[in-house]
Amino acid sequence: AKYSGAGNFSEGLAGVEIAGKWGFIDKTGTVVIPAKYDYWSFFKNGKAKVKLNGRDFYIDKNGKEVK
Repeated sequence: AKYSGAGNFSEGLAGVEIAGKWGFIDKTGTVVIPAKYDYWSFFKNGKAKVKLNGRDFYIDKNGKEVK
């Protein structure tokens, strides 16, 4: 299997687990946000909550940190 875990799509992206970390793919299966997060949530209103190195924050659909 390409991914060891996967979530449902929300706003065109789905969380996928690769080597114990989470990132996001688009509907073509292309990784658009690299798998580096310890936790993820679904996209809502253009942003998703993620966890990296014990810190929770939001990212946009480009993987950029946002408030």
